[in-house]
Amino acid sequence: VKVSGVGVTGSGKEFVKSLVGGDYVDSEIMAHVVACLKEYPDAKTILDIGGEDSKLMLVKDHVLAGFQMNRDCGGGTGSMIETIAARLGVKIEDVGEIALQSKDPAVLPGKCGIFCQSAAISQLSKGRPVEDILLGVCEALVGNYLATLAKGKKLVPPIVFQGAVAQNKAIVKCFEDALGYQVLVPENCSYMGAIGIGILIKENMNGRATKFRGDAILESNHRTEIAHCQDCENNCELLKLYCDGQLLSVSGSRCEKHNR
Repeated sequence: VKVSGVGVTGSGKEFVKSLVGGDYVDSEIMAHVVACLKEYPDAKTILDIGGEDSKLMLVKDHVLAGFQMNRDCGGGTGSMIETIAARLGVKIEDVGEIALQSKDPAVLPGKCGIFCQSAAISQLSKGRPVEDILLGVCEALVGNYLATLAKGKKLVPPIVFQGAVAQNKAIVKCFEDALGYQVLVPENCSYMGAIGIGILIKENMNGRATKFRGDAILESNHRTEIAHCQDCENNCELLKLYCDGQLLSVSGSRCEKHNR
């Protein structure tokens, strides 16, 4: 396989770019929007919930017009569902189908993943059916998403739901019930960020030779080192990457003064 270019997005993108020899980096917000508009050119609202964070992107005239992102708490992400499902003895891939069997969903707190988990276990100990608890978890997650990321915003169709959590049919239905619109789910919903950065790197190479290091990544001796910048009150944590004893990159500086 010939690698023509390497694009990197998501958490730690600058670090990974230095490690593998990336040619282009962009935000996961932009990557998700580009991938979505490739498949759904008329999309106006993009919902994204992954394992670590959740995002809301608003599109106007085929251009990103605004976004909100939450990565501070796992309460509105897939990790909350996965943790609770494990405690209930349910495989994560079965949560959606089981939840949709519920006739009387439990009312659970959605603002905090720990509180939601505690409430779910309490309901189980009281003999509440698993399907009612799981649908309650799904409704709590959707309610938290709309109350935080979408607060004060008008979500209009076409609405596209991306991220691994979009595979959960119960979550999709909860969004549709709450919004009153059909919610579209791409076939490759879990990989839209990767698809988007793939499109972007193809557009940005412009005939340049790739910097991808290939097998040299495995053959080199890498190590990392943590340092703290003392230049201001931010006290940024700097991550230094060394390759064969040579400083390869520095990341983590908010003002980018020390990033390289």
